[in-house]
Amino acid sequence: MILSPAEEPVVRRAVAAYLEAKKGHAGQFRGRTADQILEELTPSPVRWTELAALVIASAEGPTRRMR
Repeated sequence: MILSPAEEPVVRRAVAAYLEAKKGHAGQFRGRTADQILEELTPSPVRWTELAALVIASAEGPTRRMR
């Protein structure tokens, strides 16, 4: 996926927020969510979905295929 120069830093911040929110041992997450960060770009619904999928894929890393 090709990101615009404006999208790159926002996506990096969204990935960091996603990872922070995933930490169960850190207590309740009180920061901005990845969704809120992506909304800064005011993307179209289609682009928002693409960006959200990229954030999740980046944060989760490669997946294992079950056999």
